[in-house]
Amino acid sequence: MRLLHVHILAPPMAQQKSGDDLGLYLTLVNDSDTPQKLDGVSTVHAERVVYRASSSAPQQAVNVTIPARATLSLQQGQGRPHLEVIDIHRPLGATPIDVTFRFTTGTTTLRIPVLPLERGAGSPTPTHS
Repeated sequence: MRLLHVHILAPPMAQQKSGDDLGLYLTLVNDSDTPQKLDGVSTVHAERVVYRASSSAPQQAVNVTIPARATLSLQQGQGRPHLEVIDIHRPLGATPIDVTFRFTTGTTTLRIPVLPLERGAGSPTPTHS
């Protein structure tokens, strides 16, 4: 499994607050001959990470299958599936944070950049639900 273009979008530090929900975006590439499953994502900086099939869909546990020899985009965009970091413990600013991804084949932890959400960037930062 390869994780590409992984980032979190957040408003400027002055607009962030504890309890905010932030979008976590990435592209998953399965180079193997068998389907792989992303069945958990976590970070110590928030209560949980969830999956949404679209920006208006309900929060769900992370349970995403990546077909064999396929690429799955969980990037920002109106109505697109994505992950959300729910109920951050403190404002993150632009400081990268560690996020752990659990797959069928094992876990990997990445230091994820927190990028500024700019007006008109394609989709708003998720709101607290």
